[in-house]
Amino acid sequence: MRGRILTCSAGVYRVETENGVYSCTARGIFRQEGITPTPGDWVEITPDEKDTEAGVIEKVVDRRNHLIRPGVANIDILFIVFAYRDPLPNFYSIDKLCAIAEHNSIKAHIVFNKRDLAENEEIEEITSVYKACGYEVHSLTAGCSPEEIREALGEYVYGNTCVFTGPSGVGKSTIINALYPDMPRLETGRVSEKTKRGRHTTRSTVLYPAGEGKSGYLVDTPGFSLLDFERFRFMKKEELVYAFPEYADLALECKYKKCTHTKEEGCAILERVNDGTLPKSRHESYVAIWEDLKKHHDWDEK
Repeated sequence: MRGRILTCSAGVYRVETENGVYSCTARGIFRQEGITPTPGDWVEITPDEKDTEAGVIEKVVDRRNHLIRPGVANIDILFIVFAYRDPLPNFYSIDKLCAIAEHNSIKAHIVFNKRDLAENEEIEEITSVYKACGYEVHSLTAGCSPEEIREALGEYVYGNTCVFTGPSGVGKSTIINALYPDMPRLETGRVSEKTKRGRHTTRSTVLYPAGEGKSGYLVDTPGFSLLDFERFRFMKKEELVYAFPEYADLALECKYKKCTHTKEEGCAILERVNDGTLPKSRHESYVAIWEDLKKHHDWDEK
């Protein structure tokens, strides 16, 4: 029987099938093969003969993509949620998430919340950078109604498997609650007045079915779910330039075949950064990610 993993807790996987949801364990052979079933995985299960609500995962179907932090597979859209203010956006984190989405063939949408706390010029300056790079950018007001949130994002969420990620305190859970009013309510986090950072409120990765009359799934992830380049290697450093969509074609115009696009004279990308054609903030993120990736070597993976 085929199904999809909705969540995992203490080695028990909740798997949705056309016959209902089963609580499953995984075959021990997965550990030997280095396979860890994760929310979002399509799997083959065998129902328990005695317990009609239990089963065993026999096979994990080949994944289209897989992220480690947050642990989720087969994603269509990654919604990257930050605030314009309170707390201020971390552009390095946004760019890192965009790069990982691009590398994994996941569509990245950037959602900036708390528009009412920022000046119009500030909003335009921030959003124009990402729109110019080809990203879908959505701008929300902190106090907007659930109907307004559904109008802005519903057409992208429903029918797809979507991950919402970003720091706590930016309105992520509020947005999810508006989009999925029938699912269990997520606790919303408040921003600490002392640190201006949100408290982590979501405990585990959960895949929520869209609900009656809708298709697709929505994933909520624990706390500040940013992918860790220090501990996990997601791409070779030479592949990074292709994870920045505005750089991919320009890389072919560089003077050197093995150009790192970080400091070389004659680099087509650097020329456009220096003349203001490409945003400086994006290149600063590129260089920082490159430095992280440079610390890893092929033998680290063996």
